[in-house]
Amino acid sequence: METLERPGAGSAGQSATGSDSTRPLLPVRAFLAAKDIPPAKAGAYGLVALHSKPTAASRSKLLMVCKAFIAFFPRNETASVPVEDQMFTVWPVDDPTNRQVKNDDCDFVLDHYDLVASQLAMADARKQKASFEGAGPYLVGWSPSRARGIPDALVLVVDMSSDNNQADIDNKFRFWKTKIVENPSLWRNGWSVEGVRAAIHNFADQYGQAILDAIKLIGDKKS
Repeated sequence: METLERPGAGSAGQSATGSDSTRPLLPVRAFLAAKDIPPAKAGAYGLVALHSKPTAASRSKLLMVCKAFIAFFPRNETASVPVEDQMFTVWPVDDPTNRQVKNDDCDFVLDHYDLVASQLAMADARKQKASFEGAGPYLVGWSPSRARGIPDALVLVVDMSSDNNQADIDNKFRFWKTKIVENPSLWRNGWSVEGVRAAIHNFADQYGQAILDAIKLIGDKKS
């Protein structure tokens, strides 16, 4: 299996010294059980948070979310960079070792979604004054990983409640990957308030003003 390696010195976002604040970040995905979240030593991470397992009304939308999750990120097992140089996006499942999980079976990972992990993540984000009043789902992210649950720390929330087609859902994952995850200056030492705010507005210029309502850096008084 081909592995994904960090770009060499001189690549975008990496200084000659290779310091922590400038070293490129490799976005990866992982199916993990609640007990393994957050991933040990991860530089930063986010989680696909659902209010419930799929119902007849929500299943088609959640399948689109799963497809975007798989399409936008390589598996963490393929990465040959240190864990601290990875930003994990996690889909919680109750049995990560199952063959159907390994095969990226969206129907299976939806039916075996680990609600405990989601509820704990949303509860911790609420301590940081995040709100989850919409139907969701949400992308919820912390940087560094240890910032989760700390009242004064920042948490990034991407709300997909209003997204009902694949293109709109893809746009949220595209923002998460290209504007946040792939820009190390926004996360290496905790979220950069000014940097994240600028990224949201720049993305809204391209993909529409609804982005401004859907993406919030909670704890940023101007968000």
